[in-house]
Amino acid sequence: MTTQELDQKSEERKSDWINRVARLIEEVEQWAAAERWVSERDHKQIHEDLIGDYVVPGLRIRTPGGDIFVNPIALHIVGADGRIDIEAWPTLNRVKLLGRPGGWQIMTDSNVPLPQKWGRETFTQLVRDLHA
Repeated sequence: MTTQELDQKSEERKSDWINRVARLIEEVEQWAAAERWVSERDHKQIHEDLIGDYVVPGLRIRTPGGDIFVNPIALHIVGADGRIDIEAWPTLNRVKLLGRPGGWQIMTDSNVPLPQKWGRETFTQLVRDLHA
């Protein structure tokens, strides 16, 4: 591959990652709204050596138990195709969403995979569990 082809492939991969993050944020916003939780977007600038600087959306959700932050971390993660953290305040509990073929895998903070499939029911249960 030429340098130009590698640069183009890198840009396509970065663009795909930004789109995946945006889709997840939109999905979570809809689920939060269905629970009558207030959410607000922000934007996070990330730098990765392999793909440079880029901006992705993040999300803060206000729930009766406290706040939840949906925090994109990076595309280039060892053993995964991207990582997004879901963090609770004030408990500071966290789970990680790791990009896998076919979707997101939920991983505990101690790197134990959860068997639940990512979706609305799982998300709302995670929010409750993270505040416990």
